[in-house]
Amino acid sequence: MKVILLSAAIGKGVSSKSGAPKHYAFSSVSYLVPEKDFIQGDHNIQKCGYEPKSVSMVDNQELYNKFKKITAENGICEVDLILQPDPENMSRNIVSDVQLVK
Repeated sequence: MKVILLSAAIGKGVSSKSGAPKHYAFSSVSYLVPEKDFIQGDHNIQKCGYEPKSVSMVDNQELYNKFKKITAENGICEVDLILQPDPENMSRNIVSDVQLVK
């Protein structure tokens, strides 16, 4: 899936906000996609530019480091996100790899 990459994030720790300590982990990618018009019945909403979106990625430090290298060398750039089914929810996809579009 070709997108304009904004950022990637990975983190883990222990939250104690709700009393008992609870482990957490997250990893995600933020990207831009072209806006789309919405025309339906009496509604006609025109849009231009880009809309920010995010998607989960495999919780893998090497994959995060690949995103970090791409953004450090290219800033905001076009990439190809490689997706796979999310093992925790097979109706969703998560990012399993990334390649810079040249």
